[in-house]
Amino acid sequence: MINKKTNRSLSSMLGAALIVGLIQMPAFAVDNVQAQSSYAVNSGLIGSNNSVEQNGVKITLNSVVGTKNDLKATITIQTPTPFDKDDREEANVLLNYGDNKFNGGSTSFRHPDDKTLVITIEYRLNKSVLPEKGPLRIDVVMQKYKVNVGLDANVDFSDSLKNSMEKDYSIKIPQFDSTFNKLESDILGTHLSFTEPEETSLMRNNDVLTEHSFILKAGDKMYSLRHSNSYSSSSDENDRSIVTTYQAEGATYEKIKDQTSISLIPISFTINSKDQKNLYKEEHNDKDMQTINNVSYAKTFDFSDGSKGEIYNIQRDDNSIKVYLKGVNEKESLLLAGSLFMDYKDENSKKDYYDHDYYDGNERTTFYKDPNDSLGYIVEFSDVKKDVNTQIDYDQTISLINSFTVGDEIQLSK
Repeated sequence: MINKKTNRSLSSMLGAALIVGLIQMPAFAVDNVQAQSSYAVNSGLIGSNNSVEQNGVKITLNSVVGTKNDLKATITIQTPTPFDKDDREEANVLLNYGDNKFNGGSTSFRHPDDKTLVITIEYRLNKSVLPEKGPLRIDVVMQKYKVNVGLDANVDFSDSLKNSMEKDYSIKIPQFDSTFNKLESDILGTHLSFTEPEETSLMRNNDVLTEHSFILKAGDKMYSLRHSNSYSSSSDENDRSIVTTYQAEGATYEKIKDQTSISLIPISFTINSKDQKNLYKEEHNDKDMQTINNVSYAKTFDFSDGSKGEIYNIQRDDNSIKVYLKGVNEKESLLLAGSLFMDYKDENSKKDYYDHDYYDGNERTTFYKDPNDSLGYIVEFSDVKKDVNTQIDYDQTISLINSFTVGDEIQLSK
């Protein structure tokens, strides 16, 4: 389940035809980059020479993180005049590293205010590995401001490559007609790979949507896995399967490396087209919302079978929020915990389009059993801004409780 609001802008960076003819661009060298062994908001900083400025626009390369198969870079663009509200993506960016044979990727745009744009670029390799070290280049074009610059950096990912683990498996998942093949964990999270026959992946009913997901359990902590990529295993049509990967960004190598118990909980969801259209028509009424410690939430959640889930406690300290919740049985409790998400509730968010309310829960959320309640779960949101108003909500999909099937827990050996 993707715990992100629909107004968050995510778009693919593959095949970005924007950067034709940038060979003449000026290149600005920045200090050598050493990827950090533990990744946080301020890790991977490049140094004092990590910014360039042209025509009043300042472009800063905040961080670059590389693992065996993934490359992630974040840049900040600050402009002298406000961005156009009707055109959010006013910057075109291209990242080059190694042979550039990336198989998948995305870019996200976020506006903390009207003159700032934060861009996160992520690329993934499916069948090859990133070079351990070498030159990296990021090109930025902004036609409105006549910006046409490049940033060059020599990067070294040797530390992050050491802080990783991977293990091959061959475990059948009968309810999905798929096989679990590999677990990889590094500073960017944990990735799991599955294969299914190509004919199975193509057997989709237009009137019925079936989705698969997993919960990763490491020790007593749990992480929701979200779909990240799918690709064909071979060019031979007679010997071809579909490889699907899921990731839990919060389950970094540091968090699971010492766990002796790691397991998977498979979840399947089936819905017809009529129910799908009606799913998001009902929203919380403001009068149903309660607020405690600057956290707004609906105390109860209605399931389609007439039962109710509830939030029975909220705890908040300087940088985290813990939400205690449960349903009437283990299935409801687990799905409630796995679907909960949080956003900042900024009063300016109703006045403009900027991302005052953005909280990246994919990297910062975990959940676990409440030791004092047999059906209770605790969902913990970390790195929360102090004293800022927040709002808790659920993925409305889980209201259709009878459309979900929770499979048996699958134990994985390390």
